[in-house]
Amino acid sequence: MRLTEQSRYALRVLAYCAEHSKQLAKVAEISRATGITEQNIFKLIKTLAKTGFLETIRGPHGGVRLAVAPEAIRVGQVIRAVEPRFQACGPLGLILSEEPVSPVERALDRAIGRGIAAFMETLDQTSIAALLASPSTTIAA
Repeated sequence: MRLTEQSRYALRVLAYCAEHSKQLAKVAEISRATGITEQNIFKLIKTLAKTGFLETIRGPHGGVRLAVAPEAIRVGQVIRAVEPRFQACGPLGLILSEEPVSPVERALDRAIGRGIAAFMETLDQTSIAALLASPSTTIAA
């Protein structure tokens, strides 16, 4: 499966916030630590706050922080939030389509759907906290 850089960036932003959970994280700090542009971070924060992963506080002393515990945020959930094509995992539209398709196409659609579902199930088994606990984890990488 191929994911966009936005997914990796979103996971790195969440991991940064988890590592610095004692204080509000500023966009400039996250940008310096991760190498992600501030513009990308602002865009991601909007999505991550809308989906309930981040809490935003406005004002001169504002910033962002995790809205839920890092153990509760699953990588698969983040991917679904950032990558619209994974929200309805699998070629469900094709499987349920009224258009006539060959038996081979039907079987292929089902096989691809199972593969995508297995991929997402694997990602759902890993939390942000688990990413941070990994000995080879570096947020800026």
